[in-house]
Amino acid sequence: MKPLYRILLIAVTVVAIAGGVFVPAGDDHGSAWWNAISLFFSLFGFVGCVAIIYLSKWLGAVLLQRKEEYYDTL
Repeated sequence: MKPLYRILLIAVTVVAIAGGVFVPAGDDHGSAWWNAISLFFSLFGFVGCVAIIYLSKWLGAVLLQRKEEYYDTL
């Protein structure tokens, strides 16, 4: 990754986290307990993406991969 892109990525990440911490969330559509947690949806999305990655790797290993000698036995 080029240094300029890395710096821009870090800057955007810092601004997004600061916005999530310091800017109050709009409460126009009712209140739920998760709206009171700062950065809840960012963390929820991150955990969801990590879970999707590991679940797909596991499913690929279980359903798609075969032993090395699989085609030799046919």
